[in-house]
Amino acid sequence: MTGLLTFHWADDCGGMLQAYALKRYLELQGEEAVFLPYAPRKLTGRYWWAPLIATQQQGRIRYQVPLLWWGGNALRGTGFWRRRRLMRRFRRQYLTTRPPVRRAEQLSLAGLRCLFVGSDQVWNPAITVGLDDAYLGELPGKESCRIASYAASMGGDRLPEDCRARFARQVGENFAAVSVREESAVPFVAELLGREPACVLDPTLLLDREEWERVAVPPKEERYLLVYATQRNTEMAEEIRAFAREQGLRAIQLSAQRWWESKAGVESRDAVGPAEFVGYFRNAACVITNSFHGTVFSILFRRPFLTFCHTTRGARMGDLLNKLGLAERLATGEIESDRRRLAAPADWEGAAERLTAARQQSEAFIARQLQLAEQGETR
Repeated sequence: MTGLLTFHWADDCGGMLQAYALKRYLELQGEEAVFLPYAPRKLTGRYWWAPLIATQQQGRIRYQVPLLWWGGNALRGTGFWRRRRLMRRFRRQYLTTRPPVRRAEQLSLAGLRCLFVGSDQVWNPAITVGLDDAYLGELPGKESCRIASYAASMGGDRLPEDCRARFARQVGENFAAVSVREESAVPFVAELLGREPACVLDPTLLLDREEWERVAVPPKEERYLLVYATQRNTEMAEEIRAFAREQGLRAIQLSAQRWWESKAGVESRDAVGPAEFVGYFRNAACVITNSFHGTVFSILFRRPFLTFCHTTRGARMGDLLNKLGLAERLATGEIESDRRRLAAPADWEGAAERLTAARQQSEAFIARQLQLAEQGETR
């Protein structure tokens, strides 16, 4: 049996879909894959109706309920609960029904030959409220299980200075193999660990279009420009308004940030879980996004799209588009230029060939870990 330890608990479409993708990929290889039900309150609390936000101060975890966040949830009204219900439904149907475990020392690796930690930002102390023992492999029974990271991320190309010694010690001792998601992080991790990590694809790219169609719930709407934004961008809002008007399309956005409605005449859809998210991308006439997973699903479903760079997480979008020969899909912020980019036919066949080659490297990493685990090699 193979274990998975990631952010499966997150009420976030990208987080849940990457978790699903790695589990499904392993199942397609004949593996029985299960999630370790690690879901500490310091991480899950941010998704509650009255959000509980954790911070680390002098080595202790402290909590607060930010009134602005709570007020935002209240303004969404029943939309908050509809979305939360869809998230839970997807999690129960496709991920796990096991009750959450709040502390790393309460987890068990019994019965597991191999454990994959990641994908997602499991090594980003800003996300995990300081480095987290579980995601560093500090788990009961670790001696009898091969632990490897798959596409783990620090959120950037390096860790804060005060985290590096602990990361090097625990990951160096606990992980038999290491792979990361961002190419830019490879030199830093290699220097800390004294061994070069592999750079592999986000799990969502391990599955093809047909696999994603299995879970897609199609929307009722037809002929729409889909917007998926994870950061405010004025130029992006202007182009959304211009393109929707020019093409005679309604603009629909899936993100919770409601500023798009007033800025660009965009209709919000609150009741969207991971399955609905995939369905909206599958049926979109075109897509404008500044999200990595928005870019991924536009590519997988071969939708005309433009990607605006995120100010702090844009590197991996650019890396992916360059790797697949789709660099022209990066928006410039100049409406006439971007209109031509959106209208131009993409080299989907070339992108598919490049993606297949990139998949082979990622698949080889996974296969190697499973093979060594089967042979009993835990380190």
